[in-house]
Amino acid sequence: MKRFGNLYERICSWDNLELAARRARKRKRYRWYAENFELHRESVLREVRDELLGQRWQPAPYVTFRVYDPKERLICAAPYRDRIVQHAVCNIIAPLLERSFIGHTYSCRAGKGTGAARTHCRQLVKQYRYALKADVRKYFASIDHAILKAKLGRHIKCRPTLALLDRIIDSWQTTDQPPAWFADDDLLTPLARSRGLPIGALTSQLFANLYLSRIDHLIEEQLRPGGYARYTDDLVLFADSKRFLWDALDRLRAEFATERLQAHPVKSRVLACRDGVSFLGFRFGPDWTRVLPDNVRRFHRRLAALRRAVRAERRQLTRVWPAISGWFQFVREQPGSAGLVLAECQRQVF
Repeated sequence: MKRFGNLYERICSWDNLELAARRARKRKRYRWYAENFELHRESVLREVRDELLGQRWQPAPYVTFRVYDPKERLICAAPYRDRIVQHAVCNIIAPLLERSFIGHTYSCRAGKGTGAARTHCRQLVKQYRYALKADVRKYFASIDHAILKAKLGRHIKCRPTLALLDRIIDSWQTTDQPPAWFADDDLLTPLARSRGLPIGALTSQLFANLYLSRIDHLIEEQLRPGGYARYTDDLVLFADSKRFLWDALDRLRAEFATERLQAHPVKSRVLACRDGVSFLGFRFGPDWTRVLPDNVRRFHRRLAALRRAVRAERRQLTRVWPAISGWFQFVREQPGSAGLVLAECQRQVF
């Protein structure tokens, strides 16, 4: 495996920091923190660059908040200048790490994404009789820092870059999840190992793809199912043999354990494709596609909340169309969605 060096100067270059600032501002240009940054753009970038070149840059604490849609998650927002640094890092290392990714890893990759993942899954459901859905329990909270750093070290040999990545990784640690023991652990091993990546950080998405990349290659090169797709920690394997898929699940559980991960005890199971396979908000059958009912209920709850906000303050009316438009963009993958859109437009009154 080729290891890449001489990356740090490219990360710290002025052109790369300018590009990182533009990407950090995307879809946030009217937020107060983005506008404040633009007022002092050159001085802040110069300060960040000097800190990076002197290897003095340290991540600031994340701002955290919880969301409950569809389940409780702790979301972490980095300060704006730290987001610029994370973009600068990903601008350089992401293309290098992605060379080792398989083609059917879809999360947060240029030219991939949820649409491509759903299209691939829909095609595979039509071709095979059974599907194995494998899900990692508390994936981001379970990623082991030492293992992740070792994986990065197998791709990158630039020491300043690895030191910078170590600081980003060490800036967050899971504290609200119970410890997990694996083979050869003693009583205190889980407490001595730091783990967890902040959900919401740009680098976390890249690290999450890298962490399971070895499992991707094992599936495609050794298990060799009929079809395969992964989106972050959602893995779907397809075959015509149910026994093959159950054996594959046993192998995956063992391989997850070597990465100090656990397969979800409920969500990891073998399904008949004729009954539908749930993936990224849809249930795909051989000749049909349906939006998952939970997604429909969440959409109606959001609109009900918007309706109450509009009644209290008419200025909130500007939020309605973006919410409805986003939903229409989502459901357009379901056949016959034009009728669904028309019916929704007729029933929603503000």
